[in-house]
Amino acid sequence: MKLTKILLIAVLTVAPPSIFSEIIVQSAMDWSTGHFELSATRALDSGMSPSDHPQALKALERELPPYVMRELGRLAWNRRGTLQQEMDKNPSLRTHIKSIADTINREWSRLSEDQKSVEAFYSLELEEILPEIIPSTGFEELSEKPIGWVPVPEDSWTGILIYVPENLPVRGTGLSADIHPALYARVLSDSLKVLADPSMGNRQLLSYRNTQDREKTESLIGRRPYRVMARELYGDYPCDIILSKEDTRRILAADSGRHALSEGRIAILIDSKSE
Repeated sequence: MKLTKILLIAVLTVAPPSIFSEIIVQSAMDWSTGHFELSATRALDSGMSPSDHPQALKALERELPPYVMRELGRLAWNRRGTLQQEMDKNPSLRTHIKSIADTINREWSRLSEDQKSVEAFYSLELEEILPEIIPSTGFEELSEKPIGWVPVPEDSWTGILIYVPENLPVRGTGLSADIHPALYARVLSDSLKVLADPSMGNRQLLSYRNTQDREKTESLIGRRPYRVMARELYGDYPCDIILSKEDTRRILAADSGRHALSEGRIAILIDSKSE
């Protein structure tokens, strides 16, 4: 599974051609960092020359927001589905996402090699932006310690590393599936108690990486994380991760485990076939 995915290559033409030029849009999401990027290309209007680059760029950006909305809408939001599906049910969320689309950061623009089109590249740091504009769904309290004695190490854990193999059972469906990264995926106990939820608390999005990128998780979870295997998935869109009862008890029994959950020091390691 590639975690930096090409979401869409769309060519949309707005009639009549004599007034508007076609726009080609391509986007990608890096699920390890929350970095979203989008490139857009628009042919120069009839009568324009390469010296009209600024005017061509203005025309592109005047027409761009709906395309950004379309691309963002394809991102997985949570266990219920995509961001577009969530916006269809929640007009206020649509307003927030539109504000993102209207203010997307342009990194560069240029004329194409044949000088017949203007090209521009944009990016968004969703891990930083979403907590600022999306209201919290509540306050995530520090999970309580389990009753009874549970063995924990003397040295504190620096984070939590969750390994997610391919083709896990999806709770309540009788089916199995690969995990789908999502912006607001959660970590759950075997009894479906919420252990970590990016829509609450510190708002830290989960970080997903392939198994071959394991060493890149150290900056988030440190050198001594608690390592755990996901047992099941949950949701119509299977993104929530279910841990075993034993692993949940061990994590909650240690102060360092409970703090790692509440502070979002969690990395998701996804099994993937070599390409």
